[in-house]
Amino acid sequence: MNIFKRLTLGSKILLAMLLASLLSMFLTGWVGYVSGRDGIKTAVFHQLESIRNIQADNITKAFNRNLNWVLEYSSDPNLIQATKEFKVAVAKLHDVPISPEQRAKLVDYYNKNFIPQLEKNTDSKRAVDNFLPYSPGQEYLQYEYIANNPFKDGQKDRLNDSNDRSEYSAVHKKYHPRIRYVIDKVDYDDFYIVDSDTGVVLYSKNKMVDFLTNLKDGPYSNSGVAKAFQKSRQSTTDLEYVGLEDYEIYIPTYGEASAFVHSPIYDGKKMIGVVIVRISGKKLDRLLTYNGNWEQAGLGKTGETFLVGQDHLFRTTSRRFLEHRAEYLKSFKEHGYDPAVLERVNKQNTPVLTLDVHTESVNEALSGKTGSILDKSSGGLDVLSSFQPINIGNFRWALVARKEQSEAFSAIDELTKRLIITAAVLVPLITLLSLYLSRMLSSPIARLIAAVKKIAAGEKNVRIKVDTRDEIGRLSNTFNDMASSIDEKNQIIEEKIAENNRLLLNVLPGPVAKRLQSGEQDIADSFSNVTIIYVEIEGFSNVAENRDANQSMRMLQELISSFDDTAEEYGIEKQKTIGSAYVAVCGLTIPRLDHIKRSVDFAFSLLKQMNSFNQRHGTNLGLDIGLNSGPVVAGVIGKTKFIYELWGETMNIAQLIHSCDGTNNVQVSESVHSALVGQYDFQPVDNLMVKGKGNIPVWKIYPLNFLSLSDRDEVKA
Repeated sequence: MNIFKRLTLGSKILLAMLLASLLSMFLTGWVGYVSGRDGIKTAVFHQLESIRNIQADNITKAFNRNLNWVLEYSSDPNLIQATKEFKVAVAKLHDVPISPEQRAKLVDYYNKNFIPQLEKNTDSKRAVDNFLPYSPGQEYLQYEYIANNPFKDGQKDRLNDSNDRSEYSAVHKKYHPRIRYVIDKVDYDDFYIVDSDTGVVLYSKNKMVDFLTNLKDGPYSNSGVAKAFQKSRQSTTDLEYVGLEDYEIYIPTYGEASAFVHSPIYDGKKMIGVVIVRISGKKLDRLLTYNGNWEQAGLGKTGETFLVGQDHLFRTTSRRFLEHRAEYLKSFKEHGYDPAVLERVNKQNTPVLTLDVHTESVNEALSGKTGSILDKSSGGLDVLSSFQPINIGNFRWALVARKEQSEAFSAIDELTKRLIITAAVLVPLITLLSLYLSRMLSSPIARLIAAVKKIAAGEKNVRIKVDTRDEIGRLSNTFNDMASSIDEKNQIIEEKIAENNRLLLNVLPGPVAKRLQSGEQDIADSFSNVTIIYVEIEGFSNVAENRDANQSMRMLQELISSFDDTAEEYGIEKQKTIGSAYVAVCGLTIPRLDHIKRSVDFAFSLLKQMNSFNQRHGTNLGLDIGLNSGPVVAGVIGKTKFIYELWGETMNIAQLIHSCDGTNNVQVSESVHSALVGQYDFQPVDNLMVKGKGNIPVWKIYPLNFLSLSDRDEVKA
């Protein structure tokens, strides 16, 4: 203290300024570091969440398409007939002997083609006796369609007829080309028809070694395809059953990860077989790894998405394994993983279904939680991780999108280094140039603090004006580069969010979508008075039978699109389409005093459009339209796939009264008649019996300027 008193005023000013400047620079750097790091962390989390949501949607849609296709195809008449004929043909060959030469060639195929490739992929020794079929007939058909097949492995489905003159080959020649065409078109990896009584694989498209084996007690009775068969076989009370077996190692495909979609085949109400399709894990892997194009997907140098099953094993490949395998396996070894398991992963060229993952993100997702956290990878890397569960069938996967912290925070780390360098340069300058220079230098630092706070507060296009070319100027340029990078990433996130919002508005009304986005969970509302319009397109099935599927779809799309345009014109809200039925409502999310009249005018406009459509296409389609007004209840149904559904007696009566003897008629309930009497021409028709209500009156309605018989007949025609 005595020394300080003896200092000159200039020295005191210099000392005070130096201390103040050092403290100011330290605090500025700390605020900038903390604010910038938090801002970047938030931006990266938003980006990862958006990517995660898109991938979750892609996965769910893909597997729902698979389930729907298999369920629909299981009731195809050609498939049912093929199953019956294959069952008879296989039964006739059950005890057909196979010659020693034929059996030797079959065994030779296993020993030279199948076993070596299987041992290479699974890194384990195999004995041929563990894979051969159990009956002579099964060996005979494997010989004809596998061992004696002139086409090489991977192309054996090109053989239509083995020319052995058996009934099986005749049936195979009849159905195989069409099945092969269909399965290749929908891009499934294999297709099976299994006898629900015996468990025998009656038919497989690719003719792998599972062909003609028994899934009850054969060599693959514990495989995924056998589990799929057993579950479909046990679903005897559910004619609409379809299931999915999770990915697991499948021996007949040389140990490739495979999932199976399956559904029973019924002839009437009798189960005769099971249809199963195999989906290779490579397809799921390509989806989650973006075919190696991570940077184009917005994941930078280290970002990735992957799936983990309930057994904590990888379902898709990690990016670091693909790009830096040696470092990846080394890091796992350093964190206590079994070297033998890691060696097997290396030989198999994939960690899928071999390497287990127990990170916090994976554990949380498998417990059903969704979120974003700072986490450590299984190899010990610090990562920003966003996770959620994916519920498919009767099992759950963990979906994780993550990026290494070293990349995510590289900009703020670089900023920190530059702040330190700047401080080292400014201290002697401040000491020499005194208070005036310190004030001059504090201005850009203050601007930097303000800009960092703006970014932390969520402002966009924040830039610092660069007045000088010194260290402060370079620091400002670095900050501007960082701010530009953040803006670009925020732009990507906003575009993804906007895309998600557009998709949501396609299935939900705008006000309802906003409530759902605000976090409201259970959305259900009562409406005291709306008008339901139920429209049935008569005759479209007959028209579709005479045209190919694409032409029929275009015609239906044209007709429904014209209905949608007209609905928008009259203020009508489309509710849904069910086959050739079109359901709409007026006065629901947008209250309208004239909702009944709008609905009637909308119905008449549809009749005119139907007449014009018939003239353009040379068709004779008609419309049956039913209208009813009254109270309804509406709400959002579903957790991952939403629908805004209406229910109540008003809805049911509208559906019941639409049907009539002729076509191109509009029938309405008493509530519509009483509201519009005097504005339209009404003609009573037979009362309608409604359960719980008794007989209710029903009316046909015509415009007042539409009273002439000729005009009315023209609409009915």
